[in-house]
Amino acid sequence: MVTIKDVAKESGVAISTVSNVLNNVAVVSEETRKKVLDAVEKLKYVPNMNAKFLKSNKKNTVGLFLPSIQGDFYKSLMQAVHIQCKIRGFLLNIYVSNENTSEEIYSMIISSGVEGAIVLNERLSDEYIDRIKLTNMPIVFIDREYSGDRMSSVIIDNVEGATLATEFLIKQGHRRIGYIHGIHNYDDESRFKAYVNVLNKYSLPLDNSIILRAYFEEAVAYSEMRVLLLKGIEMPDAFFCANDEMAWGCIRALQDAGIKVPDQISVMGFDDNTLAAYYNPSITTIHSPVVELGNLSAQELIRLVGQDGPGNGSIIRLSPNLIVRDSCKFRV
Repeated sequence: MVTIKDVAKESGVAISTVSNVLNNVAVVSEETRKKVLDAVEKLKYVPNMNAKFLKSNKKNTVGLFLPSIQGDFYKSLMQAVHIQCKIRGFLLNIYVSNENTSEEIYSMIISSGVEGAIVLNERLSDEYIDRIKLTNMPIVFIDREYSGDRMSSVIIDNVEGATLATEFLIKQGHRRIGYIHGIHNYDDESRFKAYVNVLNKYSLPLDNSIILRAYFEEAVAYSEMRVLLLKGIEMPDAFFCANDEMAWGCIRALQDAGIKVPDQISVMGFDDNTLAAYYNPSITTIHSPVVELGNLSAQELIRLVGQDGPGNGSIIRLSPNLIVRDSCKFRV
């Protein structure tokens, strides 16, 4: 079995330096850090998690690993997980990866010292998930379908939600429907795939000229929509946006160009964030059960943590529902 001493020898540094790198202590140069991580990768080193728990005294502590904490979705999710942990006597540590690589996220998770982890990060590749499995750390994913020993997923059924949204627009008489992507992740890819499948089901065209990408951000959606308008392309009957922030950016750009929503173009969102009902017009959207997602992911993780030996994980799917407001209108 590879030990921390082997990693130190391979990278030509002291054991304490290896420990500092694995624990993300900011006293190590970038060059040294890279040498250590290269040695960890080469030797396939897996830290002794039990020893780490004893040293850090972090029993009954779980970690929530996120790419960001900005926006209504993340705030609602964090609050729900926090409440469930508090009820069950667990402490919650929150880790934000931002633009970290898959290797860095992996290192962050295994060196955190937490007893179990809830992970939402599309940058974490399957290769590093397989390496995390070797540690036997209980994990709940909320951005991908995955189950195994001490690993589960709790996910929102994006396909069901996007199908509801697209079919609603079609039943309102819309035939040319644009789409605004978020970032390249599980949620957006699932929603877009369902949108395409529904168009095919109803023999409606998929027009790439009215498919935009705005990275789940209102300002980017506004900018991309303004660019589209300047191109003079024939506008669609409706836009389906992969979240509500982009839907509002889309609406503002259309309104600033003198286009009435929903009289001339309908706009559909996704998630049902806390502001969706208060925009003018209020946004017709798909309600994502984010609070339930946080509640169940925490409950499932604590269930896995409480099992002495390997436990069978599961995939839990949460159904979204359609919320009809003012941003969509029947097309005569």
